[in-house]
Amino acid sequence: MHVGLIAAFLILAVALIAGGLYLFASGLTARAGVCRPPLGLRLAGVEPATEAWERAHRAAWPILFGGGVLGTAHGIALAATTLMDARISVPIVFIVSGLIVEAGLWLVAQGAGKASMK
Repeated sequence: MHVGLIAAFLILAVALIAGGLYLFASGLTARAGVCRPPLGLRLAGVEPATEAWERAHRAAWPILFGGGVLGTAHGIALAATTLMDARISVPIVFIVSGLIVEAGLWLVAQGAGKASMK
């Protein structure tokens, strides 16, 4: 692979790892009942640290935690396959699936949080 492409893949791997760690930390702190901004969900019309916000995070913490684990694993796998000089299709699969996992589970967690407030 070209050096520039390797660098781009590694930068994307770090971004996926960072996003996964954010979700992971949000899930862990929500589970412990100590989640405060900048961690956690952004819920329209709900002030952070209110009872409704806490209830939403109690409902969403398993999804946030799972998204964090999967997103971080995708980032690590992307970095590993990039450094192993794999075929270009393998890192691309990890990029696409990692983005889908992190963004998708973030949206599902927000949906779970909103549903718990009704």
